[in-house]
Amino acid sequence: MLIPEDQIWMVVVGFIIAFILAFGIGANDVANSFGTSVGAKVLTLKQACILATICELSGSVLLGAKVSNTIRKGIVSVELFQTIDNGHVLLMAGQVAALGGSCIWLLVATFFRLPVSGTHSIVGATMGFSLVVFGLNAIQWKGLLKIVGSWFLSPLLSGLASIGVFFLMRFMVLRKEDPLEPALKLIPGFFGTVVLVNSFSIFYEGPSLLKFDRIPLYGIFIISCGLGIITVLLVKFVWVPLVRRHILTGESSRHILKGYCSRKSKKKLSVAVDDKYQSVEDNKSSKLSSSNHESIDMDTYVPRAEGEAVVGFRNNVAKGNTDDKDKLGRFTNENNGVLQGLENQNKVSSHFEVKPSNPDETVYKRNQLNKVLDYSPNDQNAITDGSHNLTNGKMNVSFPPNLSTIGEEPDPIDSVKDRPAEAQVFSSLQILTAVFGSFAHGGNDVSNAIGPLIGLWLIATTQSVDSSKTTDVWILVYGGVGISVGLWIWGRRVIQTLGEDLTKISPSSGVCIEIGSALTVLIASKIGLPISTTHCKVGSVVFVGRARSRDNVNWGIFRNILVAWLVTLPAAGAISALLMYIFTFVV
Repeated sequence: MLIPEDQIWMVVVGFIIAFILAFGIGANDVANSFGTSVGAKVLTLKQACILATICELSGSVLLGAKVSNTIRKGIVSVELFQTIDNGHVLLMAGQVAALGGSCIWLLVATFFRLPVSGTHSIVGATMGFSLVVFGLNAIQWKGLLKIVGSWFLSPLLSGLASIGVFFLMRFMVLRKEDPLEPALKLIPGFFGTVVLVNSFSIFYEGPSLLKFDRIPLYGIFIISCGLGIITVLLVKFVWVPLVRRHILTGESSRHILKGYCSRKSKKKLSVAVDDKYQSVEDNKSSKLSSSNHESIDMDTYVPRAEGEAVVGFRNNVAKGNTDDKDKLGRFTNENNGVLQGLENQNKVSSHFEVKPSNPDETVYKRNQLNKVLDYSPNDQNAITDGSHNLTNGKMNVSFPPNLSTIGEEPDPIDSVKDRPAEAQVFSSLQILTAVFGSFAHGGNDVSNAIGPLIGLWLIATTQSVDSSKTTDVWILVYGGVGISVGLWIWGRRVIQTLGEDLTKISPSSGVCIEIGSALTVLIASKIGLPISTTHCKVGSVVFVGRARSRDNVNWGIFRNILVAWLVTLPAAGAISALLMYIFTFVV
């Protein structure tokens, strides 16, 4: 059916606003999936945007055909528009007003880097236009109460689920002296669980476009469990050996230093030596008994014990006499060049000497002596310069004044950075969870932008308020493109807030956050609770950040996010009501 001329302007304006709304959702909500991956330094912003574009567009086309009945009919009684003259025209104007109100609020929130809920924005906007036409009688208050309850329920459930996963991971991996093997044993189960859960969410009540809705429940269980088991086997026998070999043989000292220099937990000073050498303590000295020695070429590190940091280095000591004042070596950092001093003010110097346990030993072979220096920088760039000169058999080390007393044990709960082995193992799992989350987001949240547009298009083409016509795929593609464009242009701002500013996130923490929030959204959606993905992700970020370190949550930013949540419904509703008033009584 052709669209009447007096209604064409609403369709055109609706499509324009819907694209802008999809733009705003892409800029704001996509941070839910990839914000933690970027914050954990697993992905760069560019890599996250590329993956998100593919996943969001695929999800919107494959899963977005099922438009939420709650958005279209569960908030406002659509039947009321059938009781008045030109009710379908008023409803079309209301859909345009809802799109406009939600769009404006999302763009404002994104500009101020606040991860608000796109779902609640469109709900508030839908309420707003109906209040102008029918007043309070048009609102289905029971549905509204569910939405308000989800504001408090979704962050709590998601946070509890995430810290449950985190405590399991900390018990089995993070508190182990050598985390590599425990992590490699645990990771296949995590991969399998993620694939199983996400497969079930895709197939259960899946899109009719792919005929997933015809699969019986037992078939969905068989498919999901089968995919999970296959994933476990592939990870265990293919991926795990590759990671183990890479970590044990391919790790460079530069990567080790970079990973450890950013740890904020208190450290103790220690020296790890080979069996041929005696342990030494600070301020205790002994002389190297041999006057001449061969060249020493060190480029190594030792596995980190709990509470220690590892520094790899290279020392080239030419043949010479240790009693001379010649410079025998330099401590170098392959990542930052030569360290020329550790903090120039208020230095505390420690002097110690090392001698072989066998005085007759005159040749020092590679890797026989591993020097381990543990220290507590203020941040990743705290070490600005440093020099370690072996003079007269001594090594002088300078530390900043906030160095803890020698022998002081670190507080493990204050550790917010993963060790290199942990980061390597959990990084790829975090990317996997983000990819699945983004795919599901494209399928579910596309209705926030395209749902009102679909209603507008169906009414315009059928001239009926209650149309059962199927959704055209090209409209879903239209919304997916808008989401992708918004992500590339503005999405970086919210990704930084959710992934970095709110709390510091490591790969292991990011995995816990992704799994906990995704599991909460899945369960809540299947039992009919209107859960916001934004609320779940923020709740998980705060809970895990608080569990990992007492001072690891920026409560000022969290307060701003809470305020944005509370004003989302009335703000979007007020803007929509204003637009509806203009359409009804002015235009």
